[in-house]
Amino acid sequence: MKHITALLFFLVGSAAADQAPITIDGFFDDWAGVDLAWQDPLGDAGGPVDLGSLWIADDERFLFLRFESGGEFDLSENNNLRLYLDTDADAGTGIAVGGIGAELEWRAGDRFGIFVHLGVETVVRHNDIRFRGGPTVSSTGFEIAIGRDTLPDGVNELFTGSQIRVVLVDTGSGDTLPDAGSVLTYTLDVGVASAVATRSFERRHPDDLRIITHNVLSDNPFNAMDAPLFERLYSVVDPDILHLQEIYNNSAAQTRDLIASWLGGDWYAASVADCKTVSRYPIVGSWAIDGNMAVLIDTTASIGTEMLCINAHFPCCGNDFNRQREVDAIMAFIRDAYSDGGVLTLGSEVPVMIAGDLNLVGFSQQIVTLLTGDIQNETLYGPDQAPDPDGTDLINIVSRQTEKQMGYTWRSDSSSFWPGHLDYLIYSDSNLTRRHDFLVYTPEMSAGELTARGLLAGDSDASDHLVVVADFASFCPADLNDDRLLDLSDINAFVIGFMNQDSIADLAEPFGLFDLADVIAFIASFTGGCP
Repeated sequence: MKHITALLFFLVGSAAADQAPITIDGFFDDWAGVDLAWQDPLGDAGGPVDLGSLWIADDERFLFLRFESGGEFDLSENNNLRLYLDTDADAGTGIAVGGIGAELEWRAGDRFGIFVHLGVETVVRHNDIRFRGGPTVSSTGFEIAIGRDTLPDGVNELFTGSQIRVVLVDTGSGDTLPDAGSVLTYTLDVGVASAVATRSFERRHPDDLRIITHNVLSDNPFNAMDAPLFERLYSVVDPDILHLQEIYNNSAAQTRDLIASWLGGDWYAASVADCKTVSRYPIVGSWAIDGNMAVLIDTTASIGTEMLCINAHFPCCGNDFNRQREVDAIMAFIRDAYSDGGVLTLGSEVPVMIAGDLNLVGFSQQIVTLLTGDIQNETLYGPDQAPDPDGTDLINIVSRQTEKQMGYTWRSDSSSFWPGHLDYLIYSDSNLTRRHDFLVYTPEMSAGELTARGLLAGDSDASDHLVVVADFASFCPADLNDDRLLDLSDINAFVIGFMNQDSIADLAEPFGLFDLADVIAFIASFTGGCP
């Protein structure tokens, strides 16, 4: 475990940490084993950026920082946050701030920084220092990464020693972390970094339903130069359903025929605006939802029931108002789909999925609405309703690349915005089981894996968005170890879970209470078999 201390700056600071396998995806479960580096008191600053807790970790590729604020803000714009890194632990070099001499000043809200070497200042962008950050929506907590082997000015290293010093400043309010009079020093390369587990391309079970979403960037699959890249990507992934965006100038039939020429077999397709859904399974119907599309797909042969899929491409960038409007419209459609009297009426056994380039880069309320059904304009779109047919929230899949611990799904090194999580697969878990998921980004795959898969390193450059992949199976409550088999191991797991009041055995309402209803639900599912 790491040990961090922050001492008065006229004393010798000391901090150390085990290297940690952090994935930059906007979620913080993987920080559980990292000790708190600094706690700044909340309420000592005005404005949304009220600096609080800070954690620090590293591995052989990145320095990681996680911090919390007393207020919610957007990391990528409209804030006055400054990160200062003294990467040679020498207060006499770099920018003098908070008792350190910083070689790097990173202005997150302006999306640029200043690198100082021997008194020469160089303006740097995210790609110069491999800056990564999440979440992309407003939040009270963020995690960021900065590449350790970078040359910000193209010549000189950013990190030159084994110790660094860190200062965070909100120039709007004057809040600093650590407070004036203290210096926080961190020691790199303590302990051994855990090996990154590779995520396989293979399905866990050959009958799993594989779904992808991919923004293909302005009809690129139909371009002669880009088509082979898409063909290799889609062939190795071998999806059953493709939710594609940014196909503006080609029809659903043309998209279907192109996919069929690459993957073989019979395919079906539907289209609204630039959203195209192509499926190996028959499409029962499709509906426009404010420029996005709902499709009902007959996936009975795979998961035992139909599936309602929403293929969405929301407005980009600062257009929070229209993005929320489209989100509200989709949630109203889902609410009505599970109620009598709508354009379709679905049973609770039918799963729902929201897929696409959702461009969630502004207010966090949009993802909250998508998961919980908390509609903002109830006058126009009706009342709130939890979107999972069992009355609970939907599940957002948080995935990562197959060989690197990064969760971004969009990357453009020439943009002022750093890579971010823009593409989503969100689903109902009361009637659908997620089996596997991964992101395909060929530039970060090993040469051996590329060769084995028949891919080239530049294949993902076909678009600025990554292919997002997830596999699903029908929901089977008694399959407690998720192996699609019902056997003694599931019985043992249920008995142990029931005795210990573990949520794995909490199969029936009222949830949170372990009683006869859970036993009956397990027996009914076990004796009925998994679909």
